[in-house]
Amino acid sequence: MKYANILSAILGLVLAAISIQWIFNPQSAADSLGMLYLEGDGRNTQIRDFTAFFMGTSIMCFLSLVTKQYQWILCAGIIFFIAALFNVISSFIHDAPIVYSALISEILFTMIAVSATLIYKSKNYK
Repeated sequence: MKYANILSAILGLVLAAISIQWIFNPQSAADSLGMLYLEGDGRNTQIRDFTAFFMGTSIMCFLSLVTKQYQWILCAGIIFFIAALFNVISSFIHDAPIVYSALISEILFTMIAVSATLIYKSKNYK
């Protein structure tokens, strides 16, 4: 079985589901992340940025799945690693609370992406 393909597909589907929620029910998506659903320009920014974040990383996962190129899912992993890093850094620099549920998801998504990357890169992968 092609474990890298399975990991890419699972991560891509999860991220696609989150992006679809931001497209069709942004109030619920914001609530699920413990955020206020903003007004005016802030709402536009909130919806477009979160949709882009989740849809973009989902597309990267599916590109790895289709092309069998590790670079795409590695890019998604880098984005989630940076999100996890700044989840923690913002606590120290800006006195923001660490959002542990998001941190766990970010670490898990990073681990899935890096695992798929290593499998795609392995010489035994066909």
